[in-house]
Amino acid sequence: NKPFHKFIFLSFINKIIMKRNDQLSRKIGARFQEDVERSCNEQNIFFHNIKDVYLPPDIRKRVKLPKNKYDVLIFHKGYLFPIELKSTDKKSISFSEKIIKQHQIESLLEATKFDKVIPGFLMNFREPKNRAFFVPIQDFVTYKHIAENQLEHNYKCRKDKKLNKSSIPIDICEEIGFEILNIKKRTRYRYIMTDLIDRLIDNYENNRTQTDSRIMDEH
Repeated sequence: NKPFHKFIFLSFINKIIMKRNDQLSRKIGARFQEDVERSCNEQNIFFHNIKDVYLPPDIRKRVKLPKNKYDVLIFHKGYLFPIELKSTDKKSISFSEKIIKQHQIESLLEATKFDKVIPGFLMNFREPKNRAFFVPIQDFVTYKHIAENQLEHNYKCRKDKKLNKSSIPIDICEEIGFEILNIKKRTRYRYIMTDLIDRLIDNYENNRTQTDSRIMDEH
């Protein structure tokens, strides 16, 4: 049956193309992490990559490994930054479990319980211009809840518009996040991490001061 064999062949080719596209996307995403790491090293900032453990396919089903909570740990000026990195060539980043895993969100939220710990996502939008934002986990979770449940919101960039319930777009990252300045060196980028960290620490301390003031007023 020629039509059937043609269908099988096309399905096979499509799977190969999807697999290669996925591998390419992972490779490009890894370049973003490499650029961030090099930037930290050059600016004398501690950077630790939490590497995934590779298991051969034949033993993956028999051995269960704990999932990594996040991609990297950055430490500077007495503050710890647990970070999950995401990179895309689109205008938004999907909430899909394949892209942003629930255990990553929960792990980043858990880290907020500790003093001088600032967890969040580093979101990289490669097109049309390479831009990256640090989105604090609390602000990400708030946005995700409002978007998925189509609740009323106060996001200025989406005024009088419903939010996309399946992703976080670049304009929302602009509004709730902290953009990371970058410089292009030939084909790679260097991110001004010292500037980002200073702004995150200032924001953290301001929020803590406001919280302490409210507590004192209540008493």
